[in-house]
Amino acid sequence: MNSQISMKTIQTTKSKLSLLFIVVGLIFTSCNNESQESISAEPLNVQSSVAQLKVIPVVHDFSGNLEAERKSNLSTRIMGEIENIYVRTGQQVNKGDLLLKIRNQDILAKKAQVEANRIEAESALASAEKDLNRFEALYANNSASDKEMDDIRTNYKMAQARVDAVKQMENEIEESLRYSEIRAPYNGVITGKFAQVGDMANPGMPLLAIENPAQWKVVARIPEADIARLKLNDPVRVYLKALDLEVEGQIAEINPSSVNTGNQFEAKILLQTDSYDTVDLYSGMYADVLYEHGTQELMLVSQNAVVHRGQLDGIYALGQNGTALLRWVKTGKTYGDSIEVLSGLTDGEEYILNYDGKLVNGALVVNQ
Repeated sequence: MNSQISMKTIQTTKSKLSLLFIVVGLIFTSCNNESQESISAEPLNVQSSVAQLKVIPVVHDFSGNLEAERKSNLSTRIMGEIENIYVRTGQQVNKGDLLLKIRNQDILAKKAQVEANRIEAESALASAEKDLNRFEALYANNSASDKEMDDIRTNYKMAQARVDAVKQMENEIEESLRYSEIRAPYNGVITGKFAQVGDMANPGMPLLAIENPAQWKVVARIPEADIARLKLNDPVRVYLKALDLEVEGQIAEINPSSVNTGNQFEAKILLQTDSYDTVDLYSGMYADVLYEHGTQELMLVSQNAVVHRGQLDGIYALGQNGTALLRWVKTGKTYGDSIEVLSGLTDGEEYILNYDGKLVNGALVVNQ
């Protein structure tokens, strides 16, 4: 039994070794063929460039969300049943448009009572004024005593005070009636409905949400390591990925405390959208805020010069003997049409930018 297992193990080992020799042979043959092809190939016309260290700004990237600069939650100061809602979410409205109405029959009843009280108070004031005028004439002729004159003047002032009190009650009623009708405070778009017809409205409870899309902002979340770099009125660039749109912005507010913002520092960036069509902007869109601060020295090469072999990146350097030398490099971030080279290429080294035909390691090249 042990002999059979040993024979199987030996056969398996031989098979694996044979397969390994075959693979190694194929790789050697492939490399040899490539070397032969490179040596025997005609010189290729190439264009070269020189790798140089460049000083570029350091760009810090912050995430945030797009919001309308002017937005409001509309509520009421009275309690009552919602009688009607005249708008829907997404609807454009103008300043003063009636949006929602609360039943106000009880307020109207109080208004009628106050109006009756006002008529009564005004009649009493008119009568008191006549008495005052009559007694003033009598007092001038010494036909009325000082006490009588004082009493008449007191009655007149009391009647006048009652009229003033009734007028204040009327103002209070009118204010209550005003809060029974929710109207648009400015031109905008309805962005939320938090109640339905028949619901009971309570003082301070949000009923509708409205925003004005004329001015947009981005509320960005700032890491604690970067909050000290930001300054008011500094220019920034804002990239909206959903629209593939980049717009200019300006830092308008910086919150130096993260206590009330979920342990995140926040900054408000006002967007300069005058030259853009803002019809496709929506609150809540994801935004990248790009903020330049300081400089850094990087080696940048054209992305066209980088060749890819599986997971490896390479660049063909131009050798002194007129050959192309493949250098494996480590690349970093991209900057427009250029890419950062972290290692594998030295400052001042000449590399192949463009070429005609098939370029392989060791190929003869002619720099045009």
